[in-house]
Amino acid sequence: MHKKEAEKDAKISQLEAKLQHAIDEYETLRQSFLQAQRQDFGKKSERFVDDSPQHLSLFSADTDIPNIEAHDLEPITYTRCKKKSKQPDLSLLPQRDEIMPVIEAEKTCACGEAKAVIRYETKTVLNYPPAIFEVVTQKREIVACRKGCSGSLVTAPSPPQILPKCGASHSFLAHIAISKVLDRQPLYHLEQKIEREHHWRIPRHTMARWMIQLSDELQPLINLMKDEIIGYDIGYIDATSLQVLQEPGRHPETKSYAYCIRGGPPDKEVSLYEYNGYYRPHIYTHRDFVTDTLAGFKGVLHCDAAPTCNEIAEQETVTLSYCHAHARRKFEEIETARTKGKKKVKPGLAATVLREVYRPFYAIEKKMTEQGLSAPDKQSYRDTYSRPILETCQSWLIEHKPLTLPHSRIGKAIRYALRHWAGFVVFLSDGRVEIDNNATERDSKPFVMGRKNFLFACIQAGADSLGIHFSLILTAKHHGLNPVQYYEAIFNRLPLCRSIEDYEALLPWAISL
Repeated sequence: MHKKEAEKDAKISQLEAKLQHAIDEYETLRQSFLQAQRQDFGKKSERFVDDSPQHLSLFSADTDIPNIEAHDLEPITYTRCKKKSKQPDLSLLPQRDEIMPVIEAEKTCACGEAKAVIRYETKTVLNYPPAIFEVVTQKREIVACRKGCSGSLVTAPSPPQILPKCGASHSFLAHIAISKVLDRQPLYHLEQKIEREHHWRIPRHTMARWMIQLSDELQPLINLMKDEIIGYDIGYIDATSLQVLQEPGRHPETKSYAYCIRGGPPDKEVSLYEYNGYYRPHIYTHRDFVTDTLAGFKGVLHCDAAPTCNEIAEQETVTLSYCHAHARRKFEEIETARTKGKKKVKPGLAATVLREVYRPFYAIEKKMTEQGLSAPDKQSYRDTYSRPILETCQSWLIEHKPLTLPHSRIGKAIRYALRHWAGFVVFLSDGRVEIDNNATERDSKPFVMGRKNFLFACIQAGADSLGIHFSLILTAKHHGLNPVQYYEAIFNRLPLCRSIEDYEALLPWAISL
C-alpha cells in the first residue's frame, strides 16, 4: 500500500514538474512575442517609469546611493539655460529688398505737390527660388601668332577636375552625394525628380558610377582619418546590416554588415563607415575584419559584447569597454513586456535592477555632464559614487542567478551581465571612457535611415563608396561645416594635391572654406 502511494506521489511530482516547465516555456515565449510586437508596432523608447509604491532598497543598507550633491571635488558652478524655441537666423541667408511703389495716381497730393517717400511698411518673407540646372559649355582659348610662327599655338589649360571625363560639374557631383547621404534619397528617386522638374535625364547607373569613381579619389582622406582613430587610445565601434546583391561567392540573401568606427582626439573626431566586404577568402570573418581594420590600435575600445571583437580583445594592448545601454536594455525589455497592459503589477527582478542600479547610475553621469567635470574629476566622482553601485549590483546578480532559469529572459539577462562584467567596469578606470556606446549608435542612425530608403547596394564597390561618402560628410557635419560647401571645396582642391600635407589640409578639422 505504501509502495503504491509512493509511486503515486512520485508520478504527481513528475507531472507537476512538467507542468511548471510548460508554464515557464509559455511565459518565455509570451514575453518573446510581446517584445517582437513592440519592435514592430510599439514605442522604441527605453524609458523606465517606476510606478510601484515607495519602499526600502532591496540592496543592503550599507550601499545606499549617497547624495551626489555633497562631494569633495572642486565645486564647479553651472547654470542650466531654459530651452527656448529656436528661431531661424535670417542674417545667414542672402538678402534683397523688394520695393512695392504706390500707384501713380496716389503720388500727387490734392494741392498739386508731389508726395515724398517718408518710410516703408515692412514685412519679411522667406523665398525659395527653384533649383536651376544649366548646361555650361567650357570654351578654352587657343591663340596663335598671326604670322604663323612655329610653336606659337597655345591652348588655355583645362580647369582641374576630380573626374576629368565626367560630364557633371563639381557642384552637381556634390549635390548627388549629399542627396544620397543626408537627404536619404535613392538614386532612382533623384533620377525621376530631375527628369520631372528639369526635363533632363541622368540615368541612375551613371550617378552610381560617379559616386564610386569619386570614392576612389577620396580614399586618401579616408586613410588619414583612419590614422587618427588608430593613433588615439579611445575608440568606438558598432555594426549595422547592409545588403549587397552581387558579391562574388555570396548569395544575395546573405546578411552583410557595415561598421561605424569612431575615434580620434577631441579636436579631430572621426566617424568612419566601412563595409565588411568578402574581397578576401571566404574564411574572412567579422572578427578578422575588426582585427584588420583596427590593426595598430592601442587603448580602450567601446563596443557591445558581440563576439566580433573577441579576437582583437586577445591583444594585450586593447581593452574592451562594454556598453551599459545594452545590458540595461535586456532588463527594460523584460519589465516592459511583463507589465504591458496591466495596471498594477508587483515589481519583478528586472524592475529592481532598473530602479536600484541604472536609474541612479545614469543620474550620476548626467550630473557630471551638467557640471562639466574634467576627465580626472569624472574618474574620482565615479570611484566615489558609481563603483559602490556596481559592486553591490554584482553581488545581487550573483545571489539571484541560481534563483532564475538559465533559459528564461531574466536568467539570460543576469548571466549576460555577469559573463561580461569585466568589460562593464572598464569605464571606472578612465574619465574619458563613456558609460555606453550610444553616441556611436546615434552616428549609425543616418546610415540606417538611408539604408531603409535605398534598401541595398548592388555591388561591393557601391557599398564601399557609401561608407566613404558617409564618413566624410558626417564627419564634416560634426565639425560644424556645411557639407555641400565642404564637398565642393575638396572636389576643387583634390586634383591639385601632390603631398600628404596637401591632403591633410582638406580634412574636416583643417580645411578653410
